[in-house]
Amino acid sequence: MSIVLDGTVGIQRDQNGEVANVVWFLYGLPWDSGEPKNAVFLNESFGANSPQMIAFEMADEEYVIYADWDSAADPAQAKELKGFYKRYGYILISCLREDVNIDQGLMRKEWITPVKYYEDYVTMVNEMANVG
Repeated sequence: MSIVLDGTVGIQRDQNGEVANVVWFLYGLPWDSGEPKNAVFLNESFGANSPQMIAFEMADEEYVIYADWDSAADPAQAKELKGFYKRYGYILISCLREDVNIDQGLMRKEWITPVKYYEDYVTMVNEMANVG
C-alpha cells in the first residue's frame, strides 16, 4: 500500500520560457526516512486523462504524489513535465523535516535522484514483467 503525499510542484523556466527545472516540494515525509530511490514518473497514472504521478521508495515505504493538471490554471504544463522527464530522467524532491538532534526547527532537505519515465501504469507493469 502506498502513502499518498500532499505537495506543490514548482516549474523553473529559462530565459526562453522552456522548463529548466522541476521541484516537487512535499509535505508529510518522516524525518528519519532516508533518501528516495526507485522513482518513477507516470504520464497517466490510471489511464487516459488521469493525473500524472510520481512514486518512489523511502525507508521501505512507497510514497506517491499526483499532479492533476485539469484543475490547474495551465493544464498545458502536463505536456511540459512529460517532455522534461523523458528528456532528463532526474527528479528533484524537496521537503521540510524536523531535526530532533538539533533545536533549529524545520530544516530543508533536497534530493536529486534518477526517475524512470513511463507513459502509464500498464506500460510500467509490462516493462517490469519483461525485465524480471
